[in-house]
Amino acid sequence: MTFFLKMIGDYYRYIAESSKDDKRAEAKDLATAYYNRAVENSKGLHSLNPTKLGLALNFSVFHFEIREDRDEACRVAESVLKQANDKIDEIDDDEQFKDSKGILDL
Repeated sequence: MTFFLKMIGDYYRYIAESSKDDKRAEAKDLATAYYNRAVENSKGLHSLNPTKLGLALNFSVFHFEIREDRDEACRVAESVLKQANDKIDEIDDDEQFKDSKGILDL
């Protein structure tokens, strides 16, 4: 479910990127709502889950580029990065999390 909520948030983020005025404001509000729902839904996922990391990355980009809230963008990214780094030693070379390392490098 987290993946699909993230994708809907991404969809509205892309609309906000290419819209103006009322359409942009509406898309921005909808993107915020869906990203927040995805974050809430992702709380049960492992901190190195690639979907959870991708959500954090995209939500951070949304805060930075669309909402122009650099502080919140950094807070989102740093929070997830810290959680992931705290657990990185637990995964060894687990195939389940091979994509996680690439996302963390971004």
